[in-house]
Amino acid sequence: MADAPHRPPSGAPEARAASDRIAGILGAAEQSAREVREAAEARADARIAEADRAADLRVQAAEAEAQELLGEARAQAEADVRRIHEDAADDRRRAAEEARAVTASASAEATRLVEEATAQARALLHDARQEARDIIGEAQAAARQALHDGEELSGDLRDLSGSLRTNAERLLRDIRLAHARMVAGLDQAAPADAGRSADRPRRTTGDEDFSAEVPEFLSDR
Repeated sequence: MADAPHRPPSGAPEARAASDRIAGILGAAEQSAREVREAAEARADARIAEADRAADLRVQAAEAEAQELLGEARAQAEADVRRIHEDAADDRRRAAEEARAVTASASAEATRLVEEATAQARALLHDARQEARDIIGEAQAAARQALHDGEELSGDLRDLSGSLRTNAERLLRDIRLAHARMVAGLDQAAPADAGRSADRPRRTTGDEDFSAEVPEFLSDR
């Protein structure tokens, strides 16, 4: 609050007038100062309110931007998750297709190997059967040849046996005839010894049985 104006002595009108003017000027200055101060305070309050509003707007804008960024981040994350799931699903499909392809290839290879093994087994079985037939045929031919050779040998032996029997019979007849001639010659050579004939060993005649001396292969006759 401003000081009271200096009052000049009452005896000096000019001084009083000057004092009044100074007082008026000071009052006007004080009024102006109050108005300026009030205007400044009002402008400051307005600026503070505007700053508060601007700050609120900035905060709201920041919050909205943050929400927008958060929404974009969530949308991007969801999109990334969907893309990852889609990529994983594609990978699973490709893996399944590759597995099916590998399985089909392995099945085809196994089928081919089985067919080849079956064909080889059939070929080996055919060869074994053919070889067995050949061996059996050779064995049968050898058996037939052995039978034929045995039959020929048996025939040869029968022929030999017949020839030996014939020769033995002829030899036996010749021996009997020779023996009979020898006995007859001896009887003619010593007639004086007839009385002692009982003391001499008994002579055999051509009609004596020689069956005890017949060989075994002629014993059946």
